Parts: sequence; C-alpha cells; structure tokens
Amino acid sequence: MPGTQKEFADRIAAELGLSGRTGRRFVRLFVQLVAEEIVESGRVELRGLGTFATVPRPPQTIRHPKTGESIEVPAYRTVRFRASKRIREALLKLGARKRRKTAATRRRTAPTTATTLTP
Repeated sequence: MPGTQKEFADRIAAELGLSGRTGRRFVRLFVQLVAEEIVESGRVELRGLGTFATVPRPPQTIRHPKTGESIEVPAYRTVRFRASKRIREALLKLGARKRRKTAATRRRTAPTTATTLTP
C-alpha cells in the first residue's frame, strides 16, 4: 500500500500506463492544487476521501518543558481533515476486529493475584 507521494505516483503511473515521471508530476500538481485551494477558500472536499478545512487556534501561553519559561503562542489557523463516512465506517469495523483480538489476548493471560503474607 502506498504511503509516500512517490509510491502513490508510481502506482497511478502503473495503473494508467504512464511513465513514472508523468505519475509523479500528476501527484505533485494535485497536491499543489489542493494546498492552494485550502489557502484560498479554507475548505476542500474530495468526495469519497474527506474534507480538508482550516480551523482557528486561539493564542495560548505554554511552558518550555526543560526551562519552565513561559512562551506566548499567537493565534493561527491550521488544517483539519475529516474522513468521509465510508472511510470512518471502514475504520470502525477494523477497530472492532482489533478490539476483539485484544480482548481475546487479554483472556489468555493469567490473572494476577496479590499475595498476602501472614505472620
């Protein structure tokens, strides 16, 4: 399963009978267009995949973990992704299977009991 732009591009190129270079160019252009649209309109909906939307983050004061120094972080906007209903349902089914497997694993382990010492 592809996970990087190059892997996606190579798979698209193979599926469409294109050269690897053309596939990579296609993926780069697609990502660029999505990014530009998010910046311009604040929202991109790709049916079957999900929605990218910008959300505001309020200003906050945080502490540096090592020094304890207070740092002011100004307000900014970030991008959130909401998966399509079809993907969310598929993930729920996958999660349910994993939970059952985990619960079965827990049952196989011996229970721990506390031992008490009597004088």
